[in-house]
Amino acid sequence: MYQLLSAARHQGQSLFRVCRARSLAALKTTYRPQSNKAEESVTYDTAARPFEEIPGPKGLPLIGTALEYTPFGQFKMITNLRGSFRERTRTYGSIYRERIGPLDLVVISDPTEIEKVFRNEGRYPERIELASIKVYREIKKLPAGLINLNGPEWQRVRSSVQKDLMRPKTVGAYASLQDDVTRDLVDVIRALIGKEESGGQVQNFINYVYRWALEAISVVVLDKRLGCLTLGDLQPGSDAKLMIDGVNDYFASLVKLEMSATGLYKYVSTPTWRKFAKAIDQWHLVAAKLLKEKLAKTATKDGKPAESDTDFLQSLLSRSDVTFEEAMLMAVDLMAAGIDTSGNTLMFNLFCLAKNPEAQEKLYREIQEVVPAGQPIDDKVLNRMHYLRAVVKETFRVYPTVLNNVRRLDRDIVLSGYVVPAKECIEYLLLYIYIYMCIYISSYLQTTILMAHDVISSLPEYYPEPEVYRPERWLRDDESSSVQPFTLLPFGYGPRMCIGRRFAEQELHLGLIRIVQNFHVGWAGEDMKQDNRIILAPDRDSFVFSERT
Repeated sequence: MYQLLSAARHQGQSLFRVCRARSLAALKTTYRPQSNKAEESVTYDTAARPFEEIPGPKGLPLIGTALEYTPFGQFKMITNLRGSFRERTRTYGSIYRERIGPLDLVVISDPTEIEKVFRNEGRYPERIELASIKVYREIKKLPAGLINLNGPEWQRVRSSVQKDLMRPKTVGAYASLQDDVTRDLVDVIRALIGKEESGGQVQNFINYVYRWALEAISVVVLDKRLGCLTLGDLQPGSDAKLMIDGVNDYFASLVKLEMSATGLYKYVSTPTWRKFAKAIDQWHLVAAKLLKEKLAKTATKDGKPAESDTDFLQSLLSRSDVTFEEAMLMAVDLMAAGIDTSGNTLMFNLFCLAKNPEAQEKLYREIQEVVPAGQPIDDKVLNRMHYLRAVVKETFRVYPTVLNNVRRLDRDIVLSGYVVPAKECIEYLLLYIYIYMCIYISSYLQTTILMAHDVISSLPEYYPEPEVYRPERWLRDDESSSVQPFTLLPFGYGPRMCIGRRFAEQELHLGLIRIVQNFHVGWAGEDMKQDNRIILAPDRDSFVFSERT
C-alpha cells in the first residue's frame, strides 16, 4: 500500500478535483486487440458491468480513504495493513475498488481472476516504482535498478542477469558453501545455549540470523566469508556491522517515506529522508569496497578476471547487455535484500515450527532419513525434502514475508464480471484564482491491481481450517492437498518473479535443515507478530533451543 500511495504522489499533479468519465460503451469503443495472440486482452463479455460499479469504500472527497492508513486510522500502515484487505474483502467481496488520494486501486482475492491478470500482463509486466529509491538514485546518478525498471529497459537487464540467478544448476553449485555458513550458525547457537544462565534462550537471536544471512549471500556474491558469525557483538565500524545496521535503518525509513502523504522529502531534506539516505550510503559504501576487493583479488596480470566455474560476480560482469554500473548495483542490492528477506523468513519458519511441535517432529524425521548427521547437503539432497518444502509453503501462507502482488495493467480486462480499463480517463480541474477561470486537462493513469494473496490464505474455501498450521495440505499424496493454483505466490509469478528466489529458497532450506537437525526449537512468551517494513519483519525473537540427543 505504501508503494501505491507513493505511485499516486509521483504523478506530480496538484489536484483540486479528480473526476472520472468511463463507461462500458466507451471501453468497447476504445478497446484495440493486440496483434500478438499470446498477449491479447480478455474479450469483453457484453454482460460485464462498468468500472464505476465495482463496490468499495467511498472515502472523502479528494483524499478518499487515505486517512484510514495514517497512525490515527484503523488500518495503521506499520501494524495493521493486513487488516485492511481482510476487512474490505469481508465487506465488499472478492473484488473491490478503493480510492486513496488520486490513486484508484482494484483489489482482487479470487485465484482464478489473479491467474487472468498474470496471463494477460503482456510482454513487459509493470510494477509500481518505489519513489524514494528512485529519487535517491537520481540524485546519486545511479542506475534505476531492476526493481524500479519497466518496459524494454527492464527486459534488457532482467533477461541478462537472470542467467546467473535463476538457473537451478548455477544456484546449486553454491549449496555446499552456504551449508558451511549454516553449520557455523549451529555452532554459535550451541555455544550460546551452553552458558549456564541461558536456559536455552538466545538473546537477540535475530541479530545472529541477520549475520547468517549476510554470510550466506557473501559467499555467493563476494566469494568470501566476512567472519561475522561469532559469539560476541560485532565490532563497531566493521563491514558486517555497518552492512546490517545500514540495511535495517534503510527498511525502517523506506516504509515511512513510501507511506508519506505529502512526499515532502522530494523537496526538503526531512529527518526520515536523511536517515534513509545515510543508511543507503552506509551499506553501499561497504558493499562497493568489498566488491572492488573481490575484483582486485581475481584479476589476472592483464587486468581481466581469472576463469572460475563458480564466480558469481565475474559471470555477472561478463554480460555484454548490462553496463558495469548496472551489474555492480545488482550485486549490492542482492546483498542488502539477502540480509532482510532471508533472515526474516527463517525467523517466521522457526516460530511456526516452535508453535507446532508435531510439524517440527515430522520435519526432523524427514531430515534424519534424507540427511544423516555429518552428510553434506547439495541441491540433489534438497530436491528430496518434500515435507521441508511443505513447511516453507505453509509458513508463507500464515506468516508471509510479502503480503501481496501488485501490477499495472497495460490492456483492458474483465475481472469478476466488471470491466477494468488499463487506463482511466482523469480530468484535472486547475483553478486560477486571479482570473476566475477553470481549465480542464484530461489524461490517463494506468489501473493498479493488487492481488490479495494474504486474504486468500485466510479463506476456508481455499484452505480448509485456515487457522490451523498444517504443512500436509501441500503434499501431493495427501487427500486435502488440492490447493488451487495462484492462491499463494510468495515470490510472484511470471517474468517478474523475484529474481533471487532460488538463492533465497536454498539458503532458507539449509538453515531449517541444520537447525532442526541439531536442536528442538521452542518458544517463550507472547506470540510473534509482524511489523511492516516493506518486507514484513518479526517483532520479537523469544526462541528457546535444546540440543537433540
